Amino acid sequence: MKRLLIYFILFFASQLMADYVDIKADHFYANDIQQQAFFEGNAKIKQGSNEFNASKVTVFFNAQRKALKYEAHGAVKFDLTEKHVHYKGKAESVTYAPTSSKYLFKGNVTLIDLTNNRTIKAETVSLDLKTGLADIKGKAKKPVHFRFEIEERR
Repeated sequence: MKRLLIYFILFFASQLMADYVDIKADHFYANDIQQQAFFEGNAKIKQGSNEFNASKVTVFFNAQRKALKYEAHGAVKFDLTEKHVHYKGKAESVTYAPTSSKYLFKGNVTLIDLTNNRTIKAETVSLDLKTGLADIKGKAKKPVHFRFEIEERR
């Protein structure tokens, strides 16, 4: 247990060098062998101005203790700013890969782009912030709903 605690402290200390990550939850446990940390119950993750609230957050890291991926599950609410675009919304789960700047929002997604005054409702939304590509999918009985403001005609 002591080794696990030291390993976890080193993991977050390495994160502090790159960017500060703050995670709070009712319960924490980790798996050294699988290089995963689990935060359950009222999990809140904050990195800079970005925030995620969920029932459970799992952090996957590599041998150098760098975070490879974050997964948030259970009534996820988020408020994030990426590439000067401010997003707010909710989903059943959110996966974020910091090294590739990719987000995957799944399950009854509502994504509000506050910067450009757009709202997207879909089953899944995939955003690649390095390339600017988005892939948005609905369901047969619940198609993608995209709402945006257009310029006034003159």
